[in-house]
Amino acid sequence: MKEYAGLPLRLVLGLVFLVHGYLKLFGGIDGTTSFFSNIGIPLSGFFAYLVGIIELFGGLALILGLIVKVASVILIINMVVAILLVHLKNGFTGQGGYEFPLTLLAGLVTLAFLGAGKLSLQKAFKK
Repeated sequence: MKEYAGLPLRLVLGLVFLVHGYLKLFGGIDGTTSFFSNIGIPLSGFFAYLVGIIELFGGLALILGLIVKVASVILIINMVVAILLVHLKNGFTGQGGYEFPLTLLAGLVTLAFLGAGKLSLQKAFKK
């Protein structure tokens, strides 16, 4: 049973990142670019697309159970940068605080260690 323990975490985190990436890319890239520019991120247009792509495809990889460890590490870097540049200054539980991103980060670290698990395309391809 332990080999299935990471499945709910993988699916939920995958969905969260997939939706956030989709919204950045297809629901308001201009808003994301403007936000990045306002907080001082250089090349804000490039990084808005990069973050959207990382979140969309990273989330999809988690859901499908493909390259879960690699996707988790890339998303960990994404979340550390987000916490440091955006959320940390808002405090732990304040509006836009780092409570939720830190929770996502902890889940990603767990998946980076667990990997895809038995119910995954990665496992199916290894057979």
